[in-house]
Formats: sequence, structure tokens, C-alpha cells
Amino acid sequence: MLFFRAPTLAVAVGAPVLLELCLENSEQTRVLRGSVLARAEEQGLWLQFPNTRFARDVETRGIVPRRSRRIGSDRLVKLRRAAGGEYLAMLLDVSQAGARVGGGLPPGLAKGDQLDVVLASVDPGHPPELGKATVAWVGEGEAGIAFDRSSPSARVAITKFFHSVEAPWKQAVEVGHLRDCCGKPGLREPSPPRLGIDRKGVTVVDDAMLAKLAAIKK
Repeated sequence: MLFFRAPTLAVAVGAPVLLELCLENSEQTRVLRGSVLARAEEQGLWLQFPNTRFARDVETRGIVPRRSRRIGSDRLVKLRRAAGGEYLAMLLDVSQAGARVGGGLPPGLAKGDQLDVVLASVDPGHPPELGKATVAWVGEGEAGIAFDRSSPSARVAITKFFHSVEAPWKQAVEVGHLRDCCGKPGLREPSPPRLGIDRKGVTVVDDAMLAKLAAIKK
């Protein structure tokens, strides 16, 4: 979980979110995909992130530098293999050099494989083909791909698409971590929501709900 201090941000509980973490002491950023778990009234939102890969990577390897900024995305792409077959996957983040894709990956995909990357839907005036790409890594249902920028048409297509993905982020709500949050007084954030497990999975249990359940038991 992560607390996002934005008291006036109106986002419904359960809504999907993309969160970009920006580090003050470097130009490195990371994009996390999650959802709104609960609201802390007049303070902000508690967000949940089911994929803990980023936290584990930071703990074991630290922040691995990237050559260029990546932008979070929820666009769908078609991955075509040279030997045949087309697979619909989600573009998780993208830079002008490569991208991270997940869900619906071709079976048996391995480092070094060649793919053709095509947008499932395109904006007017944008070519659907992003050109060829080479698989850089595969793990945990995701894969990193490096675009082949040797073709002028591919470079133009990738640049146009990157800027179209980047545009909405310029209007995103920005929140800075409180500088005195992690000092001696402790974290300056509301108490995390209480969680319960039911047949449908994890649910949020607040004090009002607990009081209601207690009244029912009586």
C-alpha cells in the first residue's frame, strides 16, 4: 500500500491508477499500476499495488539506472512473431528506445526473440506499426523489448506514439513527499485501512463497518 496525499482528488474506490514515482536525487522514475483501496477523508487516498516487483528490486538491487525516461501506459499492442501468430498484450510503459509489455505474451517467449509491434488502436495521423523489436528479458509474466530504430519510418512512428502517451501525464496530479514525514515523530500519514478477507478477496473494513458488524452480532 501507498498513501497519496491529495485531499481534493475525487477518485472512486476500486478505480485503476497509474502512479509515477519520481526520485528527487536523480532523473530516474518508475511507474506502478494499482487501484484505489480506500479514502482517508480530507487527507488523500490509500493505493494498493498487487505487483511487488519494484519493491523487491529496490531491496535487492537498488534503483537500476535507465538511459531514458519511461512513460506509464495502458495501451494494447499486437505482438507478431516471425514464425507466425499474433498476441494481444498490454504496453505497461514505453520509452523511445523500448517498452515493457505484459499479459498475453507469446508462449515460450525468450530473450533475443524478434517481434513486430503493432498498436491495437491508433490516433488519427499516427501509423499503427511501431516496427520490429528484440526481446531483452522475460520474467513474471512481463517482457522488456528494445525497438529497432534503424528504419526512419519506425523512428518517426515511435516518437509520435511516445509523445501521445506522454501528453496526459503533463496534466497528472503531482504530490511531493513531506520532508518531515520520516523524522523522529514518525510517519505523517493516516492509519492504514483495516483489511478483511472474504470470499471475493480483500475488502476494506473501516471503523464504521466494524461498529455495524458488532451491532449485527449483538
